[in-house]
Amino acid sequence: MIYTLDTNVVVDALRQPSEMEQLKAFLAWALPVTVLSSVVVAELAAGARTERARRALDEGLVGAFDRRARIHAPSRRAWHRTGAALGRIGASGVSASRQNDMLLAFQAREVGWMLITRDQDFAALRSVVRGLKVAASFPMRPTSRG
Repeated sequence: MIYTLDTNVVVDALRQPSEMEQLKAFLAWALPVTVLSSVVVAELAAGARTERARRALDEGLVGAFDRRARIHAPSRRAWHRTGAALGRIGASGVSASRQNDMLLAFQAREVGWMLITRDQDFAALRSVVRGLKVAASFPMRPTSRG
Protein backbone atom coordinates (compact mmCIF):
# COMPACT_ATOMS: atom_id res chain seq x y z
CA MET A 1 0.00 0.00 0.00
CA ILE A 2 1.19 3.50 -0.86
CA TYR A 3 -0.04 6.30 1.41
CA THR A 4 -0.46 10.01 0.80
CA LEU A 5 -1.20 12.81 3.25
CA ASP A 6 -3.84 15.47 2.89
CA THR A 7 -2.94 19.02 3.81
CA ASN A 8 -5.11 19.03 6.94
CA VAL A 9 -3.16 16.14 8.48
CA VAL A 10 0.09 18.08 8.14
CA VAL A 11 -1.45 21.33 9.39
CA ASP A 12 -2.90 19.52 12.42
CA ALA A 13 0.58 18.13 13.16
CA LEU A 14 2.12 21.59 12.95
CA ARG A 15 -0.45 23.01 15.35
CA GLN A 16 -0.78 20.21 17.90
CA PRO A 17 2.19 18.42 19.47
CA SER A 18 0.21 15.19 19.94
CA GLU A 19 -0.66 15.14 16.23
CA MET A 20 2.99 15.77 15.35
CA GLU A 21 4.00 12.78 17.45
CA GLN A 22 1.46 10.61 15.62
CA LEU A 23 2.69 11.84 12.23
CA LYS A 24 6.31 11.18 13.19
CA ALA A 25 5.46 7.70 14.47
CA PHE A 26 3.63 6.93 11.23
CA LEU A 27 6.43 8.24 9.02
CA ALA A 28 9.06 6.38 11.08
CA TRP A 29 7.89 3.17 9.41
CA ALA A 30 5.83 4.42 6.47
CA LEU A 31 8.06 7.08 4.85
CA PRO A 32 9.32 4.61 2.20
CA VAL A 33 5.70 3.92 1.18
CA THR A 34 4.34 7.46 1.55
CA VAL A 35 4.20 10.12 -1.15
CA LEU A 36 3.00 13.71 -1.33
CA SER A 37 0.89 15.18 -4.07
CA SER A 38 2.17 18.42 -5.52
CA VAL A 39 -1.37 19.69 -4.80
CA VAL A 40 -0.70 19.29 -1.07
CA VAL A 41 2.78 20.82 -1.38
CA ALA A 42 1.22 23.89 -3.05
CA GLU A 43 -1.43 24.22 -0.33
CA LEU A 44 1.21 23.94 2.38
CA ALA A 45 3.44 26.50 0.65
CA ALA A 46 0.49 28.89 0.32
CA GLY A 47 -0.13 28.61 4.05
CA ALA A 48 3.50 29.26 5.01
CA ARG A 49 3.20 33.01 5.48
CA THR A 50 6.66 33.80 6.87
CA GLU A 51 10.17 33.08 5.66
CA ARG A 52 10.74 31.00 8.79
CA ALA A 53 7.63 28.91 8.10
CA ARG A 54 8.61 28.43 4.44
CA ARG A 55 12.12 27.37 5.40
CA ALA A 56 10.84 24.94 8.04
CA LEU A 57 8.42 23.44 5.54
CA ASP A 58 11.07 23.10 2.83
CA GLU A 59 13.78 21.75 5.13
CA GLY A 60 11.45 19.50 7.04
CA LEU A 61 8.55 17.66 5.54
CA VAL A 62 8.72 18.70 1.89
CA GLY A 63 12.48 18.28 1.79
CA ALA A 64 12.26 14.73 3.11
CA PHE A 65 9.86 13.78 0.34
CA ASP A 66 11.68 15.78 -2.34
CA ARG A 67 15.06 14.15 -1.60
CA ARG A 68 13.43 10.76 -2.10
CA ALA A 69 11.65 11.85 -5.33
CA ARG A 70 8.31 11.17 -3.64
CA ILE A 71 6.40 14.30 -4.67
CA HIS A 72 4.08 13.57 -7.58
CA ALA A 73 1.99 15.84 -9.79
CA PRO A 74 -1.50 14.84 -10.92
CA SER A 75 -1.69 13.43 -14.41
CA ARG A 76 -3.44 15.10 -17.33
CA ARG A 77 -6.17 12.50 -16.87
CA ALA A 78 -6.70 13.42 -13.20
CA TRP A 79 -6.98 17.10 -14.18
CA HIS A 80 -9.46 16.26 -16.93
CA ARG A 81 -11.58 14.10 -14.62
CA THR A 82 -11.57 16.85 -12.01
CA GLY A 83 -12.83 19.43 -14.50
CA ALA A 84 -15.46 17.07 -15.89
CA ALA A 85 -16.71 16.16 -12.41
CA LEU A 86 -16.89 19.80 -11.36
CA GLY A 87 -18.87 20.51 -14.53
CA ARG A 88 -21.28 17.65 -13.84
CA ILE A 89 -22.04 18.82 -10.33
CA GLY A 90 -22.46 22.42 -11.48
CA ALA A 91 -19.61 23.83 -9.50
CA SER A 92 -19.13 27.00 -11.53
CA GLY A 93 -18.07 29.05 -8.52
CA VAL A 94 -16.02 26.29 -6.97
CA SER A 95 -13.37 27.26 -4.44
CA ALA A 96 -9.72 26.45 -4.97
CA SER A 97 -9.89 24.21 -1.90
CA ARG A 98 -12.77 22.17 -3.33
CA GLN A 99 -11.01 21.83 -6.68
CA ASN A 100 -7.80 20.78 -4.95
CA ASP A 101 -9.65 18.17 -2.89
CA MET A 102 -11.23 16.71 -6.00
CA LEU A 103 -7.93 16.75 -7.90
CA LEU A 104 -6.17 15.01 -5.01
CA ALA A 105 -8.97 12.44 -4.85
CA PHE A 106 -8.73 11.65 -8.57
CA GLN A 107 -4.94 11.48 -8.38
CA ALA A 108 -5.02 9.13 -5.39
CA ARG A 109 -7.64 6.92 -7.02
CA GLU A 110 -5.81 6.78 -10.33
CA VAL A 111 -2.57 5.49 -8.81
CA GLY A 112 -4.12 3.50 -5.95
CA TRP A 113 -2.93 5.56 -3.00
CA MET A 114 -4.59 5.45 0.43
CA LEU A 115 -5.41 9.07 1.29
CA ILE A 116 -4.96 9.96 4.94
CA THR A 117 -7.26 12.88 5.72
CA ARG A 118 -9.47 14.28 8.44
CA ASP A 119 -11.47 16.29 5.91
CA GLN A 120 -15.07 15.05 5.94
CA ASP A 121 -15.55 16.37 2.39
CA PHE A 122 -13.72 13.31 1.10
CA ALA A 123 -16.56 11.09 2.30
CA ALA A 124 -18.84 12.93 -0.12
CA LEU A 125 -16.21 12.82 -2.87
CA ARG A 126 -16.16 9.02 -2.68
CA SER A 127 -19.49 9.01 -4.52
CA VAL A 128 -17.89 10.98 -7.36
CA VAL A 129 -14.46 9.33 -7.24
CA ARG A 130 -15.45 5.69 -7.07
CA GLY A 131 -12.85 3.42 -5.52
CA LEU A 132 -11.10 6.19 -3.56
CA LYS A 133 -9.40 4.75 -0.47
CA VAL A 134 -9.53 7.06 2.56
CA ALA A 135 -8.26 6.67 6.12
CA ALA A 136 -9.24 9.12 8.89
CA SER A 137 -6.29 8.16 11.08
CA PHE A 138 -2.77 6.93 10.57
CA PRO A 139 -2.71 3.25 9.68
CA MET A 140 -0.91 0.88 11.98
CA ARG A 141 2.36 -0.67 10.91
CA PRO A 142 1.65 -3.97 9.17
CA THR A 143 2.86 -6.97 11.06
CA SER A 144 4.97 -9.54 9.31
CA ARG A 145 3.57 -13.02 9.27
CA GLY A 146 5.86 -15.90 9.38
